[in-house]
Amino acid sequence: MNQRIKFLEIMLSDLVSERDTIEMELNRVLNDETLPTTHKKIEFDKLLGDITVTNNKIKTLSEYISVLTPEIGIINTEETQNNNNK
Repeated sequence: MNQRIKFLEIMLSDLVSERDTIEMELNRVLNDETLPTTHKKIEFDKLLGDITVTNNKIKTLSEYISVLTPEIGIINTEETQNNNNK
């Protein structure tokens, strides 16, 4: 496998893990009854922004990987069509 693609897949995996962690933190803030509403709103908004930024990075990396590996995209498309026809 191409070293660039391998590196990008590692980066993508790290970003997905980061997003999952931020989502858990978002859930914690949402369910925290001890925080004043103002603080909760500020933390919630910040975490939501962090998730948005991370999702944009994930989308960009995914698109970049798909451009670098067009043959994989073709194989996956053919497999999907074959599975849908069964």
